[in-house]
Amino acid sequence: MTVERTIILPIELQELKSASRALVRAFGGQDAAAKRIGTRQQRISDCTSRNTDAFLRLDEVAILEAETVGMAGHPHVTSVLARALDMEIVPLAHCAASGRDLLRLFAKQSRSNGELADKILEAHDDDIVTPDEAALIEDAADKVIATAIRIRAEAQMIQREARR
Repeated sequence: MTVERTIILPIELQELKSASRALVRAFGGQDAAAKRIGTRQQRISDCTSRNTDAFLRLDEVAILEAETVGMAGHPHVTSVLARALDMEIVPLAHCAASGRDLLRLFAKQSRSNGELADKILEAHDDDIVTPDEAALIEDAADKVIATAIRIRAEAQMIQREARR
């Protein structure tokens, strides 16, 4: 089966191709990804090329993303798909909620809010927000969001315990 290699994809599909390429790179390259999902390296090349209409299947993305957790940009493809729906992926808390940590989490949230404010103010010192400064702001915002999710989990735990 030959794949047309002169296609010009719309911007949103080019973004998906870039995310697929980043995912394959994070996994260890085309050969490693092809071996893991049981396909040919050429198919992976086609699926990451901007000039073809071949794409990784959902199950293939799921396998590769499950094995690149913790790497920069993770989850590569799923994040692009979420943004296409005007959504954002937020990691959930990785610890069991006890319902007893609300004050500690509130203090952590206050600190995180302060750090986020500092990053924003620092970025605006020269009235130009650089991509590096934006990345620092994004990291600080992620901490705020993660702590808010932990607070929410604690509040849910208190409600569950009260219903018992």
